[in-house]
Formats: sequence, structure tokens, C-alpha cells
Amino acid sequence: METLQIPNSMKEILQFAEGKTIQEKLARLLLSDLENRLRSCTERLYEFEKKYGLEFKEFKEAWEKDKVPEKFSYEIERDYMEWESLEDEHDLLLSKLREMKERLSL
Repeated sequence: METLQIPNSMKEILQFAEGKTIQEKLARLLLSDLENRLRSCTERLYEFEKKYGLEFKEFKEAWEKDKVPEKFSYEIERDYMEWESLEDEHDLLLSKLREMKERLSL
């Protein structure tokens, strides 16, 4: 296990975090961060689903079958790349969140 030195100024602030020990406080802060990032990512995914009326999987299928109008326009290509990236980010965050909860038995 690696030792982490926490500056006194941060220790004072950590007292206000949930948890009994420093380790528990840090774990809860990490969980909270992952949950917030996942929520933000999910909201951004929903914006694309609302804009195109499809989930990414359906949009990707339409894209690959050349059924997306103006497929090569700057806006649609940019949306596709960002949407695909958000899907990957969502999967990664969800995986890390589950992993963290399993480790902490939450």
C-alpha cells in the first residue's frame, strides 16, 4: 500500500467529509466524484438522445447504413464523435463505480 501525505490544511477540511477515518472519508469522496461525473455524463448522453430521437446504438447503426441525413456535416460528425466518446466514458465510470462499491462493500 502506498502512503499518502495529506497537508494539514486539507486534513482540517476532510473533517467535514462523511466517514469516521481518513480512508473512509477519501473513499466516500471518490464515490461521490464518480457519481457526479456519471450523472453529468448521463445528462449529456440524454441531450444527444433527445436531439436525434435515438439511442447511440441506433444512431450508430443508421450512420453505418448511411441513413443519417447530412452524415458528413461538421455538426453531425462532431456529435457522433462526442456521443461515442460519452458512451465509452459512461461505461468506464459505471464500471469504476461498481468496482469501488464492491471494494467498500456498499
